[in-house]
Parts: sequence; structure tokens; C-alpha cells
Amino acid sequence: MSEKEILYSKQGAVGTITLNRPKRGNALTAPLVNLFVDFLNTAIDDPTVRVIVITGNGKYFCTGMDLTPQDDTPSASDPVAATQSMFSTLAKSPKPTIARMNGPALGGGVGIVFACNFRFVHSSAYFSMPEVHRGLIPALISEVIVPQLGPFRSKQYMLSGERVSAQEAYRVGFVTSVAEDEESLDKKVKEYVDLLLQSGPGAMRDVKLLVDSVDQRGGDHQAVASYVREAFGKMISSDEASHGIGAFASREKPNWDEFGLGSEKLKSKL
Repeated sequence: MSEKEILYSKQGAVGTITLNRPKRGNALTAPLVNLFVDFLNTAIDDPTVRVIVITGNGKYFCTGMDLTPQDDTPSASDPVAATQSMFSTLAKSPKPTIARMNGPALGGGVGIVFACNFRFVHSSAYFSMPEVHRGLIPALISEVIVPQLGPFRSKQYMLSGERVSAQEAYRVGFVTSVAEDEESLDKKVKEYVDLLLQSGPGAMRDVKLLVDSVDQRGGDHQAVASYVREAFGKMISSDEASHGIGAFASREKPNWDEFGLGSEKLKSKL
């Protein structure tokens, strides 16, 4: 596989991963998945990257796994494990992630979108999980989709393989915004990038941990109460909070450049 089939670029505080197999609908191969995870970890480990954007080139965002025979040299890693790692690394990224959905997402492409925190969708795009039409099941992506869609919608979409339009996805509530054209799509992404860059990197990481942790504790009120007290205590005594509160009191904009997240800071928190 040529590295040109997936690209990584950095502009300011934004790292962008671009699926670049337009003639194959940006379908995923095992080598491409491995490189996707490598690029994702590069962005996570870079303290100057504050926001991660995932997008595609061409007509499609991503059509899922490429089911055609591949000429690539077999990957040394387990393709199933690598694909699970792609979804989990993206979903658990300590930095906010944005899916810039330039076109339709199918199968594993839907999983990539659901693993992101923000989802901006071109109005002509749609979602589909057509695995059942091929005698398959959307097993690997179910881990990131079912908790968000719930059992009813998940079964509906996974059993039927139907196409869910961008407008319907927005109505149901699993996309952030629908854009009428490429220019509007880029404008929406930039608006949210600018919003995110106003926030403390550690605070954004801890918000993601907070939401996931509260959600995982479900109805255990005592466990939730104990966790949020601990999270509040860590937050209020942090250098980042001190800087943010001080800037607010001085009516100045906080400078978050010195608080960038890298791999060592992430490991110390998880």
C-alpha cells in the first residue's frame, strides 16, 4: 500500500487524517488501518495538536472494509485487532475529534464517524450498514454505535441496511450539523475548531473522561457521586484551572499553548 492512500497533515493546532482512496470509495484495508492508528497516535502524542479532524477525498467519506482481494503484503498485525484498535483509539482520544463527512459512510465508515465527538455532514451524504446484505454482521463497529443509537435504532439500521440521509441523521440526533456544500462544511468545521481552541486541553480531556465514566456507572448514584467529587477536586486544584480562572478575573484570554497534551501527560491521567 502506498502511504498516499491515507494522509496526515498539520495546520496550526489541528491534525487532519484524510482517507485517500477515492477510486475505491476510501475503503479500508489492513495496512491502511494500521497507518490510520499510527497517524492518530502521532496527533495524540503531539502536544501542539489540540483538535483532530478525520475526512475523506472524493465522493465517499468511507465505504468500510475493502472486501476485494488485496495485493498488499500481509500485515504483521491481526487485522481484527487493528480495526478494533482504530475505533477504540479514536473513541478514547484525549483530544476532541471531528468527522468531516464529505460523502456517504458505510459499514466501518459509520464506525469511524461514531467514534468522533463532532460530526459535520454534507447534505448529499448518507449512512448505511449493509453488512447483512452480504451475509455479514457489523460486529466491530457495534461497540461504538449501539451505546449511542440504542438497541431499537441499532437493530433497525443494522437489520435493514437502509440508507439514512444526513437530514434524518440530524433529526434522530447523531450528527452535529448538516452543510449544503463543501464551503459550508469547511466553515462549520472551522467554527467548532475555533471554539475548541478556546478551551483548556486538560479540561477537554477530562470532560471526555467525565462523561464516559458517569455513563459507564449507569444508575449507581453513589459511585457517580464519588467519582464526580474526585474529578472536581482534581480539576479545581490544577495549574490549568488556576490559569483559566486568573485570566477570567483579569478579563484576558487564557493562553493554552503551554498546556498542550502529549503521550506522557495522557498516561499520567488514565
